Amino acid sequence: MRPKGSAKKTSTREVVAADVDLTPIMCLFIILVPLLLLSAVFERLAALQVHLPEASTIEESEESKEGPSGIVELRLLLEEDGLALEGTLSHDPSGKEKDVYEDVRYDFPIQGDLYDLEGLQKSLLELKQQYPKHEEIVFLVDDKVSYDVIVQAMDACRLEYYAEEGKKRSRPLFPDIALSEPFSEEGDFEGLRKGTREIDQKLGIR
Repeated sequence: MRPKGSAKKTSTREVVAADVDLTPIMCLFIILVPLLLLSAVFERLAALQVHLPEASTIEESEESKEGPSGIVELRLLLEEDGLALEGTLSHDPSGKEKDVYEDVRYDFPIQGDLYDLEGLQKSLLELKQQYPKHEEIVFLVDDKVSYDVIVQAMDACRLEYYAEEGKKRSRPLFPDIALSEPFSEEGDFEGLRKGTREIDQKLGIR
């Protein structure tokens, strides 16, 4: 039993709101944010729109309303030691079909550390003047070729810039570009139709 005269003790606690000083951490952020922005590496990637090769049949090419372009296939080989432009011509510039398809090749050896893009565009311009309907070109890129060289080669194949009446103008060359993996052939150059001739023989076309 509780002795008489004793009073019930009650304890009361005072809740004191503690103020957190955020000044040090704000100063830390003020220092870190500019430091991180200055040390960050910003990279701008240019997206290039290239056209993938589309499957086609002989019947579709024969039924084309525009007619053949005169070039069966046109390829650009980008290698460590230079560039090579290959093509198979099915018609003369006048539009007459050749009895035997003609394979052509233009080599552009590397000059020091620079690729001969000017010589490449000159040959492309000559082909375009002879075969204005053709617009496709396939890039075969070696693994050792830098991305910058590929982009410069694409620019050289897409457009030709020229001056007219004091103004800079451009005209298309071969804007439809497709990328493909490189391949190697043993022996001398036998033309672009080597693989397709074997397929044609198996199918009984030729």
